[in-house]
Amino acid sequence: MDAPHKSVKISGSHCLGPVVVNRELSEVPIGGILEIITDDVCAKEDLRVWAKFTKNEIVKIEELEGGWMKFWMKRNK
Repeated sequence: MDAPHKSVKISGSHCLGPVVVNRELSEVPIGGILEIITDDVCAKEDLRVWAKFTKNEIVKIEELEGGWMKFWMKRNK
């Protein structure tokens, strides 16, 4: 898999704001990958639901140390 086109780190949030994710994803070309690194415990479910709702796709989830997670979201539209 290719490297992400953009990476964003979001910490201290209890629910990732869709506005933040949408803004960051809008800077990625269609077909490109946004890497989201977060310690938000809700992110796994929230990002999956948001991606499905917006017709984008989570293509990779990785558990990191210290409660951090990495998500690769593919921009489909």
